[in-house]
Amino acid sequence: MRRFLSILDNGSQNKSNNFITIQNTREDIIGELEAIIQYENHIEQTNDFKAQETLRHIADEEKVHVGELFGLLFKLDPNSKVLFEKGINEFKEI
Repeated sequence: MRRFLSILDNGSQNKSNNFITIQNTREDIIGELEAIIQYENHIEQTNDFKAQETLRHIADEEKVHVGELFGLLFKLDPNSKVLFEKGINEFKEI
């Protein structure tokens, strides 16, 4: 009986862990977007070409990270992917 209960407990823990991972991924996306905004603002605030070039490269890397995180989010929460695609299609119709 004890083994059966531990199996049930693991199931609920996995569901909770999946929820936490999804939420953490969303928070990570927000962090990457905030970093992009910061780097792009810094690019606009300097006339130093090397600084602009360096910051643009870093901002571009952050954009790749956003894509990777969305890939993870869509794997963990396939319904999010369906809804994002619906939003993109609605935008295209405008």
